[in-house]
Amino acid sequence: MPLASTGFTLGDFKDFLKTVLATTAALCLSPTVSLAANGRLPGNISPLHYDLTVIPAIETSTFAGEVHIDIDVATATPTVVLNTESLTLDRVTIDGAPATGVTQDKDSQTATLTAASPLAPGHHTVDIAYRGVIEKTARGLFQLDYASGDAPAGAPGAGAATAHMLSTQFEAGDARRFLPCWDEPSAKATFSLSIMAPQGQMAVSNMPVKADEAMADGRHLVHFQQTPRMSSYLLFVGVGDLERATAKAGDVEIGAVVRRGSVDKARFALETAAAILARYNDYFGTPYPLPKLDFVAIPGAGGFGAMENWGAIMSFEKDMLLDPALATEAARQRVFQVVAHEMAHQWFGDLVTMAWWDDLWLNEGFASWMETKAMQALHPDWSPWLVAMPAMESAKRLDARASTHPVVQPINSVAEADEAFDDITYDKGQAVIRMVEATVGETVFRDGVRRYMKRNAYGNATTRDLWKAVEEAGGKDVLRIATDFITKPGIPLVSVSATCGASGPAPKAHPAHKGRKGAPEPAPAPSGGTTQVSLRQSRFATEPVTIPDQYHLSDRLWAIPVPLATVGDGAPAHTLLTALTGKAAVPGCGPLLANAGQTGYFRVAYTEPAFKALVDHVDRLAPIDQLGLMYDSAALGEAGQMAMSDSLALIRALPVNADPAVWQQAADYLRDVDDFYAGGSSTGGTGAGGISPAQAAFRAFARGVLAPALSAIGWDPQPGQGDKVGLERTALISALGSFDDPNTLTEARHRLASDGTDPTALPPAIRLAVITTVAQHADAATFDRLHALASSTTDPLARRQLYGALGAVRDPVLAQKVLDLSLTPEAGTTLAPQLILAVADANPDLAWRFITSHVDAVEASLDQMQRYEFFAGVARRSADPARIDELNAYAEAHVPVSGRQGIAKAVGAIAYRAKVARERLPQVDAWLATLPTTR
Repeated sequence: MPLASTGFTLGDFKDFLKTVLATTAALCLSPTVSLAANGRLPGNISPLHYDLTVIPAIETSTFAGEVHIDIDVATATPTVVLNTESLTLDRVTIDGAPATGVTQDKDSQTATLTAASPLAPGHHTVDIAYRGVIEKTARGLFQLDYASGDAPAGAPGAGAATAHMLSTQFEAGDARRFLPCWDEPSAKATFSLSIMAPQGQMAVSNMPVKADEAMADGRHLVHFQQTPRMSSYLLFVGVGDLERATAKAGDVEIGAVVRRGSVDKARFALETAAAILARYNDYFGTPYPLPKLDFVAIPGAGGFGAMENWGAIMSFEKDMLLDPALATEAARQRVFQVVAHEMAHQWFGDLVTMAWWDDLWLNEGFASWMETKAMQALHPDWSPWLVAMPAMESAKRLDARASTHPVVQPINSVAEADEAFDDITYDKGQAVIRMVEATVGETVFRDGVRRYMKRNAYGNATTRDLWKAVEEAGGKDVLRIATDFITKPGIPLVSVSATCGASGPAPKAHPAHKGRKGAPEPAPAPSGGTTQVSLRQSRFATEPVTIPDQYHLSDRLWAIPVPLATVGDGAPAHTLLTALTGKAAVPGCGPLLANAGQTGYFRVAYTEPAFKALVDHVDRLAPIDQLGLMYDSAALGEAGQMAMSDSLALIRALPVNADPAVWQQAADYLRDVDDFYAGGSSTGGTGAGGISPAQAAFRAFARGVLAPALSAIGWDPQPGQGDKVGLERTALISALGSFDDPNTLTEARHRLASDGTDPTALPPAIRLAVITTVAQHADAATFDRLHALASSTTDPLARRQLYGALGAVRDPVLAQKVLDLSLTPEAGTTLAPQLILAVADANPDLAWRFITSHVDAVEASLDQMQRYEFFAGVARRSADPARIDELNAYAEAHVPVSGRQGIAKAVGAIAYRAKVARERLPQVDAWLATLPTTR
């Protein structure tokens, strides 16, 4: 039994630890253990309840634990097999009798406990005293160090003390680093947790505190109430010098738990959570079942933003706290998204959990979609579906690669589960949900979700369970549509052609708006008639895709809901394309728009005249359709199925008063094209500034397109502009800075005082864009001033901004300085990956050489979610084909075969960038040469 419940005192526990070596002789180690064929634990034993006490020793980076486990045995067995990793099992008893054998296997991360006599079916108990390691990166029980005084810990000349905080991170398979357990999603149990905390420090877990027991040495043992039945990866505990602010939402207490002195920065998150909870209670039809919901913000950063521990959501401070002096509008929206996403998990993931990691998308895809639904309800002025479009576009681009995978994919190991947290799982998942909801209607879909929740509460479910519930609620064709998009890899391409039998003359084509001084003249109204549409589907791929010969045609097709509309003729008409080809009739004779409203997960290919007609009427398209048309034409252009300049012509035709979100994404895409030039221009040689004449011509074009848009909104907020304009402003300043716009650079330098004064005087909306623009073009003196400013800044959020800006410097000599400091105490483990990735954006080859020369030091700064992806993430920024062989060599030496999905994606990305630069940019160069001279 644990310390908290048996009368076994702290002194007894210490005496016990002193005699460990005398008792471990009987505990042997074995290299093998019997597991299921797919690497999962045998299914003959289920945990019912864990009673756990943990005593951390931060000075030695270790902890001691004791756990009492109630189990149910389904079939007679002589052994108990459970998960352990980096734990030393010192004492094991089964039903009160010492285990006759304890074997641990590092490869399978399991322990096999042999009972004194075979266990009959029924209830049994297991007691284990053990020791573990406090990690330095975000896995298991880990330690965070931060400055507690007037200067940052580790900074040159810093006089501040270093404070420590403990936190846990268990997804996907790291609860086994904290306690011996059945560390699988379907092995749900209840937990009673107690943890020892230093004097004056707070401990927080999934449930409220039950009792707080003072120890003679000044520490206190904090006991928490028993949790509901839940998966092991959702258990959480944090300890530190913390404070807690609260708000009430009905009967639930919502808390913001932050390091002392930061509580005011959590107000927005706290208010957001309170507003969202009532809406989620209604939407899911099942009220949030715990008495409290804490948001725990921890310093630093990792390979993830937040974790949905039930009742104790943990996030890094950058994703939860807002400093009014520093926060941009993008940061505010990011906090909203994180809060809404993790709160959605309290139902989709925590209350109802996927049965196994291959259905991870049920957690992440649904939560990603739900965060946008919450934003639509509470901040419709943010244009939530426009905000979500870039993420779904990222998924579409990945899905066109040979290295893609189905949303539901086989997962056979923890390493494979860690790699499943990608854009396909999150953002293709949310795109498919959005498509299904748009097809069946909001009410039907919501009613299906409510059925799913009630039917599977406190249990586990599969993808089919969700779709079945939606169909039962009245969703026609749901299983057919959803199954195709969830189980088949890749993204469809719908090719459309149209003819119109008009009752009157067709509307005259509206000329593209070439001027940048105001809104265009209104286009003629549609004149009636009916457009006859021919549809054809195929798979859109940017690389050759091998489809096994035994696949039937139906295996290569999707059931695709296609919304069709003619410009100016009202709501779209929906048709379901299930065969290779299909036909539809659409009211009106204006230019045809397929995927109207962008609710479908597919690309659209138009005939050349049809695309030009849409460009001519771009000012009459909804903003979301302007974005969809830009994204599709860009992807098809890069793939050689359209002219790559078509998407640039579309951007050039945008009215200056287009939706801010459209301009934001247009600026980002122009930067993407610039990256293709940086990887290898179609025109040889380099000119002024180290770039080729072709890239210089492209940058002049980009400046000519974006500068009028920035001029129209100005550098400073104006009354009535709204929050979205702030995001547009930031994107335009950043893009124009990267395109060497002299006016932008002059203004940025002017606003960031050259004597290095505190830049918090800058308006938060443009602060980061201004600093990054200056740092990008910094000389040695400017770099030194910015470095001094970063190293003297105490606020962790400001430090991340300033050091991240340093990494944007283009000068390779200065960029090398950033790389060198990334592995020093000044940066620390949590900042190092950010600095390296920042350098890789402008100097990918330099960053690659650095990390491959310091593999061990870099890997020591990475958490479990980053471990197999980070090197691939640096490499994929290059367009040098030689990088492919180097990346594969790194993988052979350092990455297990089961963890190489990210490597394959990076290889594809490098090859793709090189191909676009080689084969597509010459057409862009030729098109640019036909345009009037731009500055």
